[in-house]
Amino acid sequence: MSSTNLDSEKSLNKIDKVPLPRWDLGDLYEARDSKKLSEDIRLLDKVCEEFENKYQSKIETNKDAEFLYQSLQEYESIELRKNRIISYAYLLHQTNLNDPVISKFFGDSVARYKSWEAKLVFFENQLSQIPEATLKVMLENSTDLERYGHYLASCQKFKPHVLSLELEKYSKDSSILKSSWLRLFDTTISSIKCQVGNKALTLEQTLAMLQSGKRKKRKRAFNALSNEFEERSTIFALITNTLVKGKEVDDSWRKFPSPQSSRHLHNEIEDKVVEALQESVVNSYPDISHRFYQLKSQLLGLKKMQYWDRVAPLPMAPQNKVPWDKAVETVENAYSAFSPQFASLARQFFDNPWIDVPVMEGKSGGGFCHPTVADAHPYILLNYQERTRDVMVLAHELGHGVHQVLARDKGEILSRTSLTLAETASVFGEMLTFESLLEKATSPRERFALIAEKLDDMINTVIRQMSFYEFETRLHYQRREGELTPGDIGKIWLETQTECLGPAFRFNEDYNSFWSYIPHFIHVPFYVYAYSFGQLLSLTLFGIYKEQSEGFEQKYLALLKAGGSRPYHEVLEPFGIDITKPGFWNIGLKVIKNYIDQLEEMYPEILD
Repeated sequence: MSSTNLDSEKSLNKIDKVPLPRWDLGDLYEARDSKKLSEDIRLLDKVCEEFENKYQSKIETNKDAEFLYQSLQEYESIELRKNRIISYAYLLHQTNLNDPVISKFFGDSVARYKSWEAKLVFFENQLSQIPEATLKVMLENSTDLERYGHYLASCQKFKPHVLSLELEKYSKDSSILKSSWLRLFDTTISSIKCQVGNKALTLEQTLAMLQSGKRKKRKRAFNALSNEFEERSTIFALITNTLVKGKEVDDSWRKFPSPQSSRHLHNEIEDKVVEALQESVVNSYPDISHRFYQLKSQLLGLKKMQYWDRVAPLPMAPQNKVPWDKAVETVENAYSAFSPQFASLARQFFDNPWIDVPVMEGKSGGGFCHPTVADAHPYILLNYQERTRDVMVLAHELGHGVHQVLARDKGEILSRTSLTLAETASVFGEMLTFESLLEKATSPRERFALIAEKLDDMINTVIRQMSFYEFETRLHYQRREGELTPGDIGKIWLETQTECLGPAFRFNEDYNSFWSYIPHFIHVPFYVYAYSFGQLLSLTLFGIYKEQSEGFEQKYLALLKAGGSRPYHEVLEPFGIDITKPGFWNIGLKVIKNYIDQLEEMYPEILD
């Protein structure tokens, strides 16, 4: 760790008297200059070339199931080693974004990773070219190969979008340029210091101020954020224009019909399912987000809310802070009430240095869970600030961690869950924790406040994420007409957010640049609908659990253990769920509406 980060930890991490947990990446590699890391890099240089020489141009024409199975085993072994290296470099970088030495290490690691991928790119392309009839016979005659059946079927779906081998290699080699743009974005974001009064705060700290109970404080935070985003708007617009155009070029060469199509294919989800999700959520704006924010504006005593009021706490919200040990206890107890095995797996993250908890300068904002590799374990990054919402983030990311631990027995290739199912355990973990807090509420006002805060989060996860999807869709199509100025992008942003949030708000031009700090637009285009998908699917699963808990635990754990080894419709079948049915998404949306109903019913009592 750099001395800069040590100093920043002292200045920013004042939440607990006892230092908050930091992760230790030693289970991946001991250090950047470790002998094991150097050996793995040299070995990968060798085995990637050997694999290319051994199997290139021989996969799609060979009808021997044992030969194909052997190639998959060797490929998986290579994937395990190269993913370990890039996971280590990425995680080290995420807590040291401002350290030039570690940034160089990360950049060099990405370059090596891309060079290995260029040597291996032929493999999945050739898997996609195996004649369907030939593959069917091989799978029927080999129980070993059958294990990879879903993975092979997924590769086959990319057949219409595969380029020549030379172009595929060029695409992999040149993708290092995209990685540099991503690093520029991350570095720019991490360097932001917001001047709020006489304090220079990190982006994460300033965003947290938007949840202050004092309106003037929220407004100061908003103005500071707006100033910083506006000052960098030219850089953010350049990054966005470049990456969106690059995606358009790639999509064109690969003959994807729309900017979203490649994401849907990677997520193993049909276009029509996402379209139905999008339509259902957008149609729900008036009855969910508009309705909720109208009620919230009344509770805050405002005729019109400004953006800085959106996540403001209600007057009756508890003001007490939640120490880290209390957050751990809360989530553990909620998980345990559902499943002792679920709780036991979660406990590993607290018993071991697998979580990085404090807010620090130079650390990535928000929270995430990185799966690393199947023969290690996931790592969780948080920015814990003692809020109830931070407890829910812990429950969310811990759900990811449990999911990834359960799935790792499937191996490096098959443990990776598609994004649409990847949010299942995380949102379910949130709901378990929320319901636990709700049961312990000691007064109607506390219950009201908990439901209102949960609705804030649900609307963020379901409604606003789909409005982000709308923003991206319009952005990508308009970019095809020519380069977009910061003002052009801001106009699209304001349009989609006004539609989503509704008439309770009055927006001004200072809000136009708030698209710029959202990393998903840059790192994983069209990722955002996975949150809406996962939330609504999990709400449906949670409803099934509440109605009939007997036998649910084992079916649910089996779903998580499947990882990416089976298609989504198979793992959901035991629950009687068919997401392709018309109106499916309205089941989860109805749960959200019911919470708003409860608030409206309780409202007169709260006023008394």
